[in-house]
Amino acid sequence: MTASTGLVLLMGDVDAIKDYVFESSRLPQIRGASTLLMRCEAEICRAIRAAGGQVLVARGGFLLAEAPASQIHRLADEISRIFASHTITATMTLAWEDPAAAPPSPSPSISDGWAGRLIRAAPPPYPFPQRVAFLAARLRAAKDSRSAVPTLETLPFARKCAICARRNASESLYLPEGPLPVCPVCAKRHQTGREARSGLRRMWRLWHPDFLGQPPQDLEQLVEGAPHGRLAFIYADGNDIGRHLMAPRDPQEYQKFSRKIYRGARRAVFEALGIALRDWRGNFWPFELINIGGDDITLLIQARYALPFALFFLERFHYYTGHTASCAIVIADHKYPIRYFEALAADLLKQAKERAKSGPEPESALSFLWMPEPVAGEEADLFLRRYQSEEGGRRLRLTARPYRLAQAWQLYELALALKNRVTRSQRQQWAEALTRGVLPSVQFIQYQIARAPAGARPALRELLERARDLCGYPRGHHLLFWVEEPDGAWATAMMDVLEWAELLESA
Repeated sequence: MTASTGLVLLMGDVDAIKDYVFESSRLPQIRGASTLLMRCEAEICRAIRAAGGQVLVARGGFLLAEAPASQIHRLADEISRIFASHTITATMTLAWEDPAAAPPSPSPSISDGWAGRLIRAAPPPYPFPQRVAFLAARLRAAKDSRSAVPTLETLPFARKCAICARRNASESLYLPEGPLPVCPVCAKRHQTGREARSGLRRMWRLWHPDFLGQPPQDLEQLVEGAPHGRLAFIYADGNDIGRHLMAPRDPQEYQKFSRKIYRGARRAVFEALGIALRDWRGNFWPFELINIGGDDITLLIQARYALPFALFFLERFHYYTGHTASCAIVIADHKYPIRYFEALAADLLKQAKERAKSGPEPESALSFLWMPEPVAGEEADLFLRRYQSEEGGRRLRLTARPYRLAQAWQLYELALALKNRVTRSQRQQWAEALTRGVLPSVQFIQYQIARAPAGARPALRELLERARDLCGYPRGHHLLFWVEEPDGAWATAMMDVLEWAELLESA
């Protein structure tokens, strides 16, 4: 507690936020859920300021604020009311400093963890980073001990909602294809999502006033014109931002840092979209921005624009914030359930972050997964195993992902070059040859190059040699585009190049 002001720290986190946002794969539902959560954040901020407090950060479902100790219980009740009013079922778990609480005891409790050790490392008054750390531990304990979750009564003989299939239908949505029985939660998300299209249009045109078209009403319109209806889910997050948020010495410095990160991320998103879509022409925008929650962003975009957007975003995020970020891209048919898109992207993001931290200096990193035949799953490794095989007792890896940003740029350039120099049918033959092993693939692709016009052969050979460098071991034993890794396995990045050449088709 700040003795001079009577303010205590208040921290909150929305419970099961991804379940609420991605409960349905319908675009109006996703857009509506995101909009309702932002409305909750805005109303909570107004309530805290009206009580004499200040908001340090309130984005992406996370809240940190200073509030009067005398008003804290009333504010907690008000925040619960706000969520119930706007979302019906979503909740936010809260934790706050208790001025009357005794110092951390030696008995087993949450204070005996890392946060408790931080608190005991210095006498009161505790420095701001330690206060935030201890409060974060309290918040985690509060989330783990939640005993009640708001639900709507479900009767076994009642008709179920046609959207979520979880709750009873109590009203109807009147759509062009006919009335749809829905529950109050889905009805509210749908109506909000429809209304939010105009707000999205105004926000986008503040950044790009000459951009034509309209926001899509559903995923079918979003992928209009995309080959085979391919949709990409992009999840990006700043690297080590949580550690940097522990560095500010006071609330004002914390607030300043969080605003810098959010504004940098927002500017990076809109600039990257403008560049990646500069040649786009169509009736409906080929993207849907789901959330900019400070240092993390989620969006849907046509697959052919996913890689250039991710590269430009990572580049500009570092430029505007001074921090690196990691990005995951999951590509599948637009009918694939969005909750699986999100789960796979979150798993891939962990791998990208590990790559970002693997070098001597922090770097931005990127990973991706393309599922030509979507299968339900939430662990990316299960699907990445298809890029592993054996040949004569030697392990083969047909991918070099995740990539550092500089490598990802090279991957993009090679995919564009391959798309322009090699026909689609030949690329498919090359991909099939890669699965047969090192020598069979090298012999087949060399034969294909030998049949190419004499003037095209040097450029194709150079392309294959550059693809070899993507594996990260250019000085090891190699055979054209294959490289022997330190563990004895043979690896190639050619399958990654071939996949993106296919995905960039018609871009």
